[in-house]
Amino acid sequence: MLLSKNLTGPVVLISKDISFTFPFGYAYLAGYLKEKGINAIVEFRPENSRQYNEFARKIINMKPLLVGFGSIYPDLYHAKDIIKIFDEEGREFPVVVGGQMVTPIPEFAVEITGADYGVVGEGEIILYELVNALQNDEVPSHVKGLIIRDGSDITSTGAGECIYDLTELPEIPYELFPEKKWISIGRFYTDKAQPHWRFNDRVIAIHGGRGCPYRCNFCYHHNKPRYRPISFMIEEAERLLYRYNANMLYFGDDLVIASSKRARELVEGIRNIGRPVSYSISCRFNVLARIDDGLLREMKETGCRIMGLGIESGSQRILDLMHKKVTVDQIVTGLRRLKDVGILPTVSIMVGQYTETPEDFKESMDLMVESVRYNKNIQYAFTITTPYPGSELYDIAFQKGLLKSHLDFFDKYNPYTDLLGVTVNLSNMSDEDVMEGRIKLERTYMEEKSRQLSSSVVRVENSRKILKRMDDILHSRLFNRLPSNIVFNSTQKTYKNIYNSIQSKLDKKRLDLLGLS
Repeated sequence: MLLSKNLTGPVVLISKDISFTFPFGYAYLAGYLKEKGINAIVEFRPENSRQYNEFARKIINMKPLLVGFGSIYPDLYHAKDIIKIFDEEGREFPVVVGGQMVTPIPEFAVEITGADYGVVGEGEIILYELVNALQNDEVPSHVKGLIIRDGSDITSTGAGECIYDLTELPEIPYELFPEKKWISIGRFYTDKAQPHWRFNDRVIAIHGGRGCPYRCNFCYHHNKPRYRPISFMIEEAERLLYRYNANMLYFGDDLVIASSKRARELVEGIRNIGRPVSYSISCRFNVLARIDDGLLREMKETGCRIMGLGIESGSQRILDLMHKKVTVDQIVTGLRRLKDVGILPTVSIMVGQYTETPEDFKESMDLMVESVRYNKNIQYAFTITTPYPGSELYDIAFQKGLLKSHLDFFDKYNPYTDLLGVTVNLSNMSDEDVMEGRIKLERTYMEEKSRQLSSSVVRVENSRKILKRMDDILHSRLFNRLPSNIVFNSTQKTYKNIYNSIQSKLDKKRLDLLGLS
């Protein structure tokens, strides 16, 4: 355990770089601290670990009161590496870790990273109380919700508080999150052949709730669900749309429309926004089945462009083992309904589920092929099942003797290939068959999709990808290495305007060819 020698320093929260969506976890932590008068700063760690030493020295020079890490399991490895550098540099501040990488395995997470404190559960109140104790140079043993490491001794302070009424969540300090990092979500997808996100989209992510009533065996998050009122979400959306001159909303929480009643409230709220807007929403197939065709059409009419859903498997046996509470018929029917109404689906399938057989895999393959033939614009992602800590699959892996300890999983898991490699195989297939199955799904998907698309669309998509690769190379080998000056900045700006203009035109051409403009 370490108390801080920098009692007036800032609280520095270290996040991975932003991609694809806004980091609400860090945003609410920082917002809560700022509402309490705490100087909170968010820093984004480099993607390249070779830059960690320079990054760590930058943080040390800020003389922080406290440094915090928190996110999903793969970030444990990055936190461990950076904390090790802090230690080598003789840090004079404590480190706290939290989030999904901590809550299911708190003692182990603190021990393996070398952190001083771990936050168990939701962090806003717990983190603030820890900060308050450190500012007063107090040992925070009275703060509930902490794991405290003192040398080799690790103790728990018991359950901490959380925010049950989500209308009490703090204002998000958007100024801590550079706009260029999170608003242009469409540009993250430039090199991916899909029409869901547009190059010039300016997207506002809206948080909808916490917890989940479902018990999917691959998920660790089974807290009682709490929802933000739709009226709060719409008020926030309208304000941010104007503030950032945005054109799209992204409702990423699985249960934003947990019922047809909430779906109706959302449609009415968006209808009353004083400007045209598109939106993306996450859903479940059993919830989609309860939304009638009339309401689904209204969703499309009010701007619903994308619906994200998890298929996970085409085998009913596997779906039942997962506790998905979804039928294959609901999946097939739901995908057809979305195609017929004009909402673009994004879906996922995992390979290597518990007891999965080649026959189960074939059912997933057949469902995927059928859906692409019906809707060439469906977007798939394919992953390999990983039994993360806190999930039922993790417990099964221990019961089967496939894992001996938390460290065993930590050593087996590769944070750089977490979705592409086999960590622990719970299926009735070999590791090679599981990995080849994911590759086969992806290859077959791309081949089947290419058959459905015209050669003109394929040429446009290839042009977009080539331009994106060239842009990445120019930045890594030229723009990011040359010293900044007036002439250089002007040249770079001119180049970027030309690049954006070409990509915008290709984007429009692609949508015209697909009949989606």
